Amino acid sequence: MSTEESGWKSQTGYIFSLIGSAVGFANILSFSAQAYKNGGGAFLIPYFFALLLIGIPFLLLEGLVGSRFKTTLVGAYGKLLGEKGKVLGWISIFTCLTIGGFYTVLTGYAAAYTFFAASNSFPEDTKSFFLHNFLKISPSLAEFGDFSYLAFFAALFVMTLTFFVMIKNIQQGVERISTFFMPALALIMFLFAVWTFFLPNGVQGWLFYLTPDFQKLKDVSLWKDIFGQLFFSLSLGLGIIVGYSRHTKKKINLIKSMIYVALGDFLVSFVAGGAIFGILSHVATVKGVSFDSILRSDSTFEIGFILFPEILKTFGSTLSVIIGSLFFSSVFIAGITGVFSIIESIAGNIEVEFKVTRKRAVFVTLILTGILSLFFSMGNANHLIDALAPMVLGTNMLISELLLVITFFTLSKELKEDIIWSNSYSCFGPFFKRILLYGSPILLSIILVFSVFSEIKAFDMALGVRLIWGLVLVLASFLITKLSHSRSQVISSI
Repeated sequence: MSTEESGWKSQTGYIFSLIGSAVGFANILSFSAQAYKNGGGAFLIPYFFALLLIGIPFLLLEGLVGSRFKTTLVGAYGKLLGEKGKVLGWISIFTCLTIGGFYTVLTGYAAAYTFFAASNSFPEDTKSFFLHNFLKISPSLAEFGDFSYLAFFAALFVMTLTFFVMIKNIQQGVERISTFFMPALALIMFLFAVWTFFLPNGVQGWLFYLTPDFQKLKDVSLWKDIFGQLFFSLSLGLGIIVGYSRHTKKKINLIKSMIYVALGDFLVSFVAGGAIFGILSHVATVKGVSFDSILRSDSTFEIGFILFPEILKTFGSTLSVIIGSLFFSSVFIAGITGVFSIIESIAGNIEVEFKVTRKRAVFVTLILTGILSLFFSMGNANHLIDALAPMVLGTNMLISELLLVITFFTLSKELKEDIIWSNSYSCFGPFFKRILLYGSPILLSIILVFSVFSEIKAFDMALGVRLIWGLVLVLASFLITKLSHSRSQVISSI
């Protein structure tokens, strides 16, 4: 059966699945943390414009590569650059695998906390419980600490659920689940947002969230955070959009789809951020303290797994169970759909390059993810994630996207002259093409230079971890390219 014949049942299913891949921890927890750190509206306004001017064109390019080549990211590089070019694709896929290792564990956190909320079993000291009982956190990156069986078994639950969804074809698995989960998530977030307006001083939280501190626009770190948040939130440079788009049918309008995906992703982020600010403002009023004293840091973990359980205790037991269950189930939904997209990207490349069944490719991918999740269940897991994040969620994604733009707009006449860029297809087509041809390579290069410069300045153990893991990714990419080529030669000779 061809990729198109077994592809998405509808454009709606394709859009919901892409939104599912985009919406995750970055939207519900990280976005509000970034907004708090970077001056509220001073972060929201440039982020929205970056989404329109950069996010949508990049989504469109990756969607076009998958849709026109009808293959995975590795396969697309192979078609243009030959076997050696596949190494570039595999580096992106191994970056995606690294993210999958800790993203699965983080989704396990949400699964466990949904249970804790539903059973009203949060202890009095939520910070001590999360850090010392749940994570068994160690003092530093250098100390592995104790293994968190609770975190690992929660991740194992996520991987098991993922296996049974992903072994089905794209229609029966990812599309069906995403078409149900994404509207459910949007509804939960909307209800949360509306509810905060009726809380005492909840509106003040929204005003704090929306009021811009324009002095922050002069801060280079603001722009670095904006593009980091944008790339991670939209799953750019990881082969995910290419992998999903290889299943598209000719009737699907890519430009319309990517605009809906970008706006849907932003709306979830915006509403979730406002709801969290509204709740925090209410709690500050109840406790008689300032907003800043409630939100003690811009940590995603603090907001989600320490502060929110603490907030629940300010409500009655029945209301706290309802609110807590809805909140953490929404975080879980956002996480698990992100896991689906990560596994789809990796497994799709294994399936195509090694010519194995989808079930086997998914199984191998989850085994590799499970091995990595062991490391992210150790006591130094949070320190390890912080050490790897600037590379796998920053530099690697920038390089991958820059390579995509240069390679597929320079060497592929088919993509460069595709009808999608014409006015007859969409009035936005010529505009997006000019951005990809002239604006994006320059902008990505500038951001990349700043990222590398900040990396060099911070010379510490975390940088050493990134350099070593980066070398491992490159070597693994060369090795797997050679292995897949050898296997293809054997199969073709039979």
